[in-house]
Amino acid sequence: MNRQHNIGESAERNDARLHLVYTGVWSMAKVSLLVGLIMAAVTVLASALLWTILDQIGAFQQIDSLLSGPAGETTASSASSVAKVINFGTALVGSVAVGLVGALATMVGGMLIALLYDLSSKATGGLFIGFRHD
Repeated sequence: MNRQHNIGESAERNDARLHLVYTGVWSMAKVSLLVGLIMAAVTVLASALLWTILDQIGAFQQIDSLLSGPAGETTASSASSVAKVINFGTALVGSVAVGLVGALATMVGGMLIALLYDLSSKATGGLFIGFRHD
């Protein structure tokens, strides 16, 4: 069944037009913080998985052997092992710190976007969204 819609037919259809002129800055902050915390959790899990994989394949030992020099003697810069400096706990603490800073940055970014949208909607009249139920 081929139906052609004319402009005068909008009364027959169920059209809905929405006019978005305001976004809640506080609600945008809450949603942005939630998204940022989810991204932080993914960051922590990914860094734990990456550290485990690198440890299992022996990457830290290979870096230690590269830093020890060609003859195998230890120098002052490589006296401490890379695996001791970058252990599992250090990797997790670092990734948690990076994740929390990222979550706060995401929240501030979401708030700024909401504020900028509110300012621009005052100048432009907002965003018109139309829905049609055929």
